[in-house]
Amino acid sequence: MAGMTGGLIVAEKDEIKTKDRILKAAIDEFVEYGFYGARTQNIANRAKVNKAMLHYYFRNKENIYDETLKTLFFKVMEKLNNISDEPVEPEKKMDQILDAFMEIFTDSTFYPKLLLYEIIRGGDRLAKLVRENLLLIPVNPLTGKIYKYFKNQMKTGKIKRVNIYHLLISLIAQVVPVYGAKALIGDKAKLFGIGDMALNKFVRDRKKFVLDIMKEGVLKK
Repeated sequence: MAGMTGGLIVAEKDEIKTKDRILKAAIDEFVEYGFYGARTQNIANRAKVNKAMLHYYFRNKENIYDETLKTLFFKVMEKLNNISDEPVEPEKKMDQILDAFMEIFTDSTFYPKLLLYEIIRGGDRLAKLVRENLLLIPVNPLTGKIYKYFKNQMKTGKIKRVNIYHLLISLIAQVVPVYGAKALIGDKAKLFGIGDMALNKFVRDRKKFVLDIMKEGVLKK
């Protein structure tokens, strides 16, 4: 029985690795060729699996694309939900939000490419995913703790009365392109004498720049 259990665990881990490999390959394919130009055979080739196995896990291209977006969505939600509820100043809270996204994009460099592609193509599938999971979203106007935090900061007069969604979108939108560029450039940056340390420093400087802009825009003086 123990051997059987161990075998099942190994098989399950292998399945997870295979699915992750397919999803990573799919992101590269979608970013390079777009949703409509992407081919499941190309995805299978990139992931080094046969097409039958790809269809076994995902059935079709639409399901693969939706799954990649869903994976990104829930990683973001998990990070945002893990932000501490401790009473901090608005500047610190914005810093925590940026850190949550930057950690995701640092650990999974392929996600910024997918997010940028989805935004460029109109964001309809991502919007549908958000609507279907509205109650899980930390910035949702009814249950979201981040939304409530900024609403309370407005009531106490610490920040100006602004649209919270636009505030958060502005925060994220100003760092995503940096990671998107970093992911797209990859090793090619070294050809121009740009190393990882230089790229990482640029990302840190960008974060400080974004926070300074947001402070000027929303904090009450």
